Parts: sequence; C-alpha cells; structure tokens
Amino acid sequence: MLSLRPLFYPFLLLLGLAPLVPALAASNHAKADKPGSVRLFINRAGSGKAMDVSNTLEVPVEVTLRLTRMVNVAGVGKGVIRKTIPANSRVRVATLSKRKAGGPIMFKHSFSYAMLFSPEPDQPDSVQVDGPAYALPWQGGPFRISQGAGGDFSHNSPSGRYAVDIAMPVGTPIVAARAGTVVKIRNGQGGRFPDPAGNYVRIEHEDGTHSAYLHLSRGSVRVKPGQQVKVGTLLGKSGNTGRSTGPHLHFVVQKAYGSSMLSIPFRFNQPVSSLPNFALSNQ
Repeated sequence: MLSLRPLFYPFLLLLGLAPLVPALAASNHAKADKPGSVRLFINRAGSGKAMDVSNTLEVPVEVTLRLTRMVNVAGVGKGVIRKTIPANSRVRVATLSKRKAGGPIMFKHSFSYAMLFSPEPDQPDSVQVDGPAYALPWQGGPFRISQGAGGDFSHNSPSGRYAVDIAMPVGTPIVAARAGTVVKIRNGQGGRFPDPAGNYVRIEHEDGTHSAYLHLSRGSVRVKPGQQVKVGTLLGKSGNTGRSTGPHLHFVVQKAYGSSMLSIPFRFNQPVSSLPNFALSNQ
C-alpha cells in the first residue's frame, strides 16, 4: 500500500508543523556542550520530547522558550516557558508528551536568552547596596514612585530589573543624578515609536557604570554626547514618549556585561523607598 506520508510531509514543513525527525533529535543528543554558549537541545523522551538548555557561560541566564502551532502536545500549558539557568549547567526546561497516543507531536519553537547579573547573586532582592549614592534626578515635587524595582509591568527583565519609574508632570526638569560623560541621547521622538525608551540621556560614570533617563519630552534634551556633566546639570524635561502609559521618568543604573547592559541595584542619597510603590496592587 502506498504511504501518503511522503506526500504530506513537504506540506507540513511549509506550515511549520512537521514533527522533529529522528536524525535531528539524534544529532542534538550527540553534540557536546559548546563552551561559552547557551543552547537548546531537543531529544526523544519515550514517546515525547525532552527540551534541555545548556549554559556554559560564567553567569546565569534567563531563557524564554515559546511553542506555537502545537498539535497533540501536552505538558507545556500555553507554550511559554521561562526559567533561570545557572552558570555552567544543563537544565531540563520542558518535557512534552502526547495528548493522544498514536499521532505525532508537532510544533514550532523559538528560543532566546538574556544574561543575568547581580553584585550579590545569593541575595538579589535584599541587597545591601554600597558605592555612590545618587541624587534625585529631578527638580520639584515631591513625586511618587509609580513602578519600583521588579515591577511586573516592565521592570522584570535583566536590563530593567532595578529601575524606578517616578510619576511627574510633563515638563519637569530632569537633572544628572551623578557626574559623568554623556554617551548617547535621543531628542526627536514625538510618540511611542520607534524607540520604546522614547527620548533619553545616557551617562557613563568613572567606574564604567551608566545611568539612563528615559521618556523625556521631544526637543527638551539640553546635553550632547561627549559633554561632561556634574550632579544637578539640566539634562532635559520629563515627558511621555516611547512605551509609556503616563507621564513619568524611568531611571535606571546599568553595567555592561558583554554586549548587554544589565540593571544593577543603586541607592538615592535620600529616602525614596518610603514613598508608595503603585506597582503594587494593594496601594
């Protein structure tokens, strides 16, 4: 009897629904973990599939695995998996099983990762922050924190984990919180696009860390790349540009790690944590 599978397989490939072929699974299983990399391995696990992530970097990474066009797949909920993989480790992130016996498992997947960095990785959420204290990066007020460190709306990525959003009227003077050199600005964006950060100023400090001031008003930036600034230098005026749900300043301190800029803990030179954090639902 003529098998129809060869006829339908190219069609499944075009739809992105072709099951993983045994040769691919076997080759993944045979490959050694490559030094200095983060890789996803998909292998057979009984009648299903096992998905492992190898991290041979010297820092932990946060991985995101998305499965779409799933057919006969169980064990992964809605198909979005996020896990932290420790440095120099290999972790199973998912095991796929069949919803119904007999039929193949079919899906498409995408895989991404971001490096995680914390000065004290054993206590990432209760860090005793040393180093320089930052002046409040605005004039006027008092204003209130609208989203604090670790906020679910947008402060849950490696680049923004310790950022602070301060709600304030458009046009509030924004000033340098620490001395340094302006390395990058944007000044001409009028709305949400093209940059989610909107108009901004980025300053590099003497220890190599950066502070960034986001969502500024169009045309308000008063400094240029290469310019030296001191504490209190006027940088621009607050706004509502980029990915913003209301007028505010997004302030973050970051450190370069490889090609990524990673958010690090910092402290202001006066109490700000006593102000309500409206990112919390009970306030």
